[in-house]
Amino acid sequence: MRYDIIFYISKRTSYCEKKIKKAFSMIDMQVNRILSCTSPVNLGELTVESLNLNNLVILVGGFNSKDDNNIKVILSRVLSSSPLSLKNAKKISSGQKEAYIITCKKQMILALPDDQDEIETILNESFLEQVKEKLS
Repeated sequence: MRYDIIFYISKRTSYCEKKIKKAFSMIDMQVNRILSCTSPVNLGELTVESLNLNNLVILVGGFNSKDDNNIKVILSRVLSSSPLSLKNAKKISSGQKEAYIITCKKQMILALPDDQDEIETILNESFLEQVKEKLS
């Protein structure tokens, strides 16, 4: 199974990318595309496009913004007319940073902070098995 990674207003992208790839390779998932964007409109477009190609889309970054560029605000707009909505979102406890998983049927958006240590904590073996089960 394949997934896209979308970096949104993020830092340390290469470190985060390595942690994500390593984690998901443990459940036989491979990255399809790695994309980046800096505008809310582009993030919305890329997220919708990625969901049309994959069952899993991983968004990295965008939590630090305090205005309309915040990833939670953007996701609520993008998903307002989709079965994947923030009503289906679950906050993932991960120490100091926010992270969310949004699921509907066999599709999933995983919104992660742009911190490789937090990503490694979140993407533990138990969590990855749950993701694999949900997407199968």
